[in-house]
Amino acid sequence: MSLAQFIQYSQKTFLNEFWNTLRPESQLFYDRGNEIFIFRELNQIFIIQKNQLNKVVRIKIPYNGMIYSMNIQQDYSYVAYQTSENQLYIFSTRANRQFFYTVQSEKNSYIIQFEWAKGSLGIFDIMVVENHGIHLLKIDDQIKKVKFLQQKITCSWYEPKNEVLATCSNNHNGLISTYFFKDKKKDFKYKGPDFYLDDFEPKDGNSPFASLFKSKKIDTPQFIVPTDKKNKDLCQDELISDSIYRVYLIHIYGKSLLAFSNSYSGKLLFYQLQYEKITKQKYLLNFPSDITINLSVIDNLIILSTFNEKFSIVFDVKKQRSESPLGAAQSIFEQQEISTIKFKEVEKQHIVHQHQQIKDSQQNESTQKSSSRSLEDIQNDQDQIQKGQSSNKQLELDEKVDDKIMENKDSSKQNIDEQQNDQSLLQENSKQIQQLQQNEEVEQCSNMYFKSDIQTLINEIKSADDYFSTFLVKMKWCALTQNNVQIQSKIYEQSCNYQEDDLIINYKEKQIYQFTLNLKYLPNTFDDESDAFCGLLRRNNCKNAVFEFLIQLALNNKPIKVFQNIFEIFVRVFSENIGITQNDKHYNGCTVLYPQDIKLHFFQVLSEDENMNKQFLIEIFIEFIRQFQEILKDYTISIIEIQKLLIKLLIQTHRFTHLHFLVQYQVLQDNLDFAKLLIDISGKESIVLQDNKSEPYEPAFQLGIDMFFRLSKYEELLEYLLKYGKFHDAAFLLNKIPNIRMRLPPIQEGIRNSDCQREDLLAFLEDAYKKQKTYFSVAEVKTL
Repeated sequence: MSLAQFIQYSQKTFLNEFWNTLRPESQLFYDRGNEIFIFRELNQIFIIQKNQLNKVVRIKIPYNGMIYSMNIQQDYSYVAYQTSENQLYIFSTRANRQFFYTVQSEKNSYIIQFEWAKGSLGIFDIMVVENHGIHLLKIDDQIKKVKFLQQKITCSWYEPKNEVLATCSNNHNGLISTYFFKDKKKDFKYKGPDFYLDDFEPKDGNSPFASLFKSKKIDTPQFIVPTDKKNKDLCQDELISDSIYRVYLIHIYGKSLLAFSNSYSGKLLFYQLQYEKITKQKYLLNFPSDITINLSVIDNLIILSTFNEKFSIVFDVKKQRSESPLGAAQSIFEQQEISTIKFKEVEKQHIVHQHQQIKDSQQNESTQKSSSRSLEDIQNDQDQIQKGQSSNKQLELDEKVDDKIMENKDSSKQNIDEQQNDQSLLQENSKQIQQLQQNEEVEQCSNMYFKSDIQTLINEIKSADDYFSTFLVKMKWCALTQNNVQIQSKIYEQSCNYQEDDLIINYKEKQIYQFTLNLKYLPNTFDDESDAFCGLLRRNNCKNAVFEFLIQLALNNKPIKVFQNIFEIFVRVFSENIGITQNDKHYNGCTVLYPQDIKLHFFQVLSEDENMNKQFLIEIFIEFIRQFQEILKDYTISIIEIQKLLIKLLIQTHRFTHLHFLVQYQVLQDNLDFAKLLIDISGKESIVLQDNKSEPYEPAFQLGIDMFFRLSKYEELLEYLLKYGKFHDAAFLLNKIPNIRMRLPPIQEGIRNSDCQREDLLAFLEDAYKKQKTYFSVAEVKTL
């Protein structure tokens, strides 16, 4: 398994078309915290959420000059953008007012980055990090300085989900300082612990770490901060360099981790950043030394790869064992499975097939000559014959269709001209060309319409007068973005200046890609099947992969040892949430598998699979039910539907003794339908037995009767006793249970198999009537 198999990518077609429709000098920013793209053209910006492409928010700002970085408040109320090293503009979209802020702490001050507050909203609105400290600003009628946290800062990292800031300065021998802004802190006590990276902890007062922070004017810095690209213009940033040292601030399973890689030693260290203390994590990733690695976080998994595509591993921080290599590394974009074949390949296949038919059907010299020519010769002849065949309306195509379809049309005309003496062959060729046209017409016309509608959308947005407008994109446009995958081999060798988490942006070709995990390969990175299952369960949208994994284990007769993991998650969710519903999909980073999901996507699929060992499947059923009753005994959660599948399987395989054992030892839960089924399979007239070609199992009658009694379903129990002629037992039940009455039809049906004489039966009915234990009259009794 390679990285190319493990990671799937898709092109964000709508975003790419939108980007390419703007002016060449337009800018693109990406807000990692809110996961939104900000397209900027002159004084207008267009905001599109990564996971909501059917909405475009447009804002006009009173500025046309160059912007270095830009960020937007969560509710789009304010837009902040940097116009020079120390100048920041904040524009209010609702008040249509612009604020101006200049960093003037000391001489040569400059802004490193700025972030809108979320958790601390109310105390301050925006945080501005500059080289002399951190400014906390409040916006009211003007920009007010709420707090200044003085700190020499050379570079900074920001994790937006937990609002954690880490800073470093070459004046303090590589000391890392931390700040935590998510919660409202009394007296602005946001400052967290300071710490040194292990490889650079100063010894005898000397540290090589300070020398890593070189001026960009002198040389390429040896120390790279990948996250310092946040909010910067992605079209103007420089390429990522092959630096020896890298520091990342990442978010995994709700935690903020600082990752430090050293290409000299070939080690990757992790530190968990917390307000109370900094914890060095026990996991240490190793990679070949003297190479530059790239780190991405996709669906809470750490993906390490090299830009030269010679190394790749995947790592789950909740995994107990070491990292798993992904095999021989290769370009992510080199061997992707795509849903459609390229048009040119389809075209060539049809043309070759067409001329092969011509060669087989025609034996004359001209046909042989035509069929023996190469594809290139045929395409060269098309231009000469095109004018003579332009009057053929049957094969005429619209002039707006793509040039590739036009070439196909010319090819068909050339062949028709050469085969005029054979009308049947001409019609056959015509049908082939029309079929090819129908197969590709939708895609080609959709592309044209898509581009046209994008331009129409942008013109509509630009012509609007209001400053804060939302434009919903037609859903049919979004449909065009699905399954649109293109191959870009050696993506890392192209001009891709930005890679963050599950995105990669090629700014020269104006292409945006999004990565997802191919979860069916994830279990291969685990040594233990239980670990592999838990690794799957921690992924987003993992249910299909989880059940596919379990099904394969069962088909290979491997024991399923993961039921306890499922139930423990379910118990914690159920105990902590009153009135839980099926809409609660995740708990503490894990997907919740409900009994109904397991029934539909696991047990039912296996029950219908002819390759499944039925005896082994029965054992899986029993183990599931046994653990369920043991772990969830304190909760009223039903798995009747799963139990029904097991009972059906036992009857289909004629394992009545096994069924008897499960009922007798109460492995199977009592329920009304089950009791009726047990009584049914005890008789010769059972439809269930006829369908499965089984003989009646007479002991099942008493099992069903006992189950009715345990369920306190006395009237149903009485009717089945009467129906099967068990009048002595019915008399005992009538005497034992008060307020129970019987109907006449079951008695009429049970007389054939009565276990008493006629006189005894009449005495039984008269006694029941006198005690008001019947729903019928004496006259009806006499009809018996």
